[in-house]
Amino acid sequence: MLRRFAVLLPAVCLLLTGCIRLQAPAPEPGPPRAGEPALVSTPPPPDAASARLEPSCPAPDPEGTVSAAQLNRAFDRIDFPTWQSADLGATAMLSDGRVFWAWGDTGREKGYQPRLVDNSVFVTSGTCISQVVTDEETEFFPRSQRDLTHWPMSVVRLDPTEADGEGVRDKVVVYLSRIQRGDRQWDFLFRGTSVAVVTVGQDGVPRLERTVELTPDTAEFDQINWGAAAAPDGEWLHLYGTRYTNEAFITGRELYVSRVPLADPTNAEAQQFWDGTQWQVDQTKAAPVISAVDGTSQTLSVDRIGDRWVAISKAGGDLADYITMWTSDSPTGPWSEPVPVVYSPGGHDDDPDTVDQLTYTPLSHPDIPTASGALLISVSRNTTDIEELYDRPQSGRVLFHEVPLV
Repeated sequence: MLRRFAVLLPAVCLLLTGCIRLQAPAPEPGPPRAGEPALVSTPPPPDAASARLEPSCPAPDPEGTVSAAQLNRAFDRIDFPTWQSADLGATAMLSDGRVFWAWGDTGREKGYQPRLVDNSVFVTSGTCISQVVTDEETEFFPRSQRDLTHWPMSVVRLDPTEADGEGVRDKVVVYLSRIQRGDRQWDFLFRGTSVAVVTVGQDGVPRLERTVELTPDTAEFDQINWGAAAAPDGEWLHLYGTRYTNEAFITGRELYVSRVPLADPTNAEAQQFWDGTQWQVDQTKAAPVISAVDGTSQTLSVDRIGDRWVAISKAGGDLADYITMWTSDSPTGPWSEPVPVVYSPGGHDDDPDTVDQLTYTPLSHPDIPTASGALLISVSRNTTDIEELYDRPQSGRVLFHEVPLV
């Protein structure tokens, strides 16, 4: 899991290669809920209703486009007290043309306690950026009932139904990794996938409605991380999962694919798994569609773009030095050989120009139109020098690129 604050990343690289095991005691799973075997559903925190956008932004231009350079300048200028830096930045376009962004670990100005929160949310209109804040000024997705951190992985916007309530314009589904933080800053363990349902009302403000555990809680080190990418197609929502194999010298992850009904994205009982030939309900028969040898990062993007499916990640995992593209005619593959599209050094080697700068978890944003018509990609950045990050938080903000579809 490589979406952390700066001082954590070198040791997390070891975690990715299987050299570190979490030392903190494992929390016990909660009781099952009726209709959701081994799962737990939780309501939003009391202050969720106080969510608001700061600062306000104008409505987006329906014909507007952006460039990577424009977004890089806009993100470089951010100076929000409760958002100084963050990684990930998974997106979905709302019905009015604004963009919903879900962030991982988020640094805040000196004087705030805690200085780091688990996650945060933006809404952008062109290059105008608003943060979603609440009265308590804490993370947008609160910790689980067992005090596990929620880190966003993928985001999908769905049309609301009558069940979502009157006045709801957008339903946003965010797949979250449940993370156990250890006694030391660099100890992290994936314990399962949760899914958050966020609604956007007439005032345009995203508000958390509920969070459901999609997979049971487990400390298995090689479990499939479902929700690492999500992509709708017809009546189905495809959920991709990554798995670390713990094989020597292999830092990439296997990629798997499942699907849930688009109308019921939180229903674990309805999840089907691709076994290499067909869809079926037995997860133990799920087969990888991309092997670990040139495998992906823990979190990635998979999107249907035109008639093709496009996966964006780093071949060889987050330690690799190139953002890479795979393509397929089907959500289940077969997938093309990985094609490097952007040099993006992981920062784990001995190069004096890159050793203190880390890049990881590239994501694509096909819903955001670019002036060039190329695919917009972001990559998370960080530094091994925590004081540099405090002094220059721009070093911990995503960097945008534009790449042609190969």
